[in-house]
Amino acid sequence: MKYYLGTQFVPGKGEAQMFYEVDDSETVMRTVTYITGTGELTKVPDPIVKKLFRKEALSEVDATSFNEHWNKD
Repeated sequence: MKYYLGTQFVPGKGEAQMFYEVDDSETVMRTVTYITGTGELTKVPDPIVKKLFRKEALSEVDATSFNEHWNKD
């Protein structure tokens, strides 16, 4: 598995950190979105969108970063 991180500003809430778990064929398996300003966390175990868009704008991260957010309650 590979893991990617993208960020985006959300007005009135802060920065959204979007983590993607991708298999070897680059299919998105799971996603997590964490909004830093509010602490909102959204986990998607089977996302509708299966391909990464604008992969060049994402940073590759390690599994620990993804799992840290995935395992939060």
